[in-house]
Amino acid sequence: MKELAQASGVSVTTIGYIERNVVTASLPTLRKLSQILKEPIHFLGCFETMPEETLGQRITKARMYHGLLVKEVAALLSVDVKTINNWEADKKTPSPRYIPSIEKFMEILE
Repeated sequence: MKELAQASGVSVTTIGYIERNVVTASLPTLRKLSQILKEPIHFLGCFETMPEETLGQRITKARMYHGLLVKEVAALLSVDVKTINNWEADKKTPSPRYIPSIEKFMEILE
């Protein structure tokens, strides 16, 4: 555990908390752990329990599954960060021109 903590840049205590599900690792930490452990981010993050009832929840779950920050998804879909935040919060609905890209992005959930 000490080696994993050193390699990932987090404390041994934090690694223990992550292992016991006391805390949720941030996406940057999950990325590091994924590289070190050679396991996919979605495996380490246990995102399968996230809700999928709304489009916003499905976008969030897909983003987490891919291990991407909001700004990275915004760049991927060629939209503003605020737009992604609004979609994920179900405050706004994507216009029809973005639906094909969003559906492709969310294919992992099917």
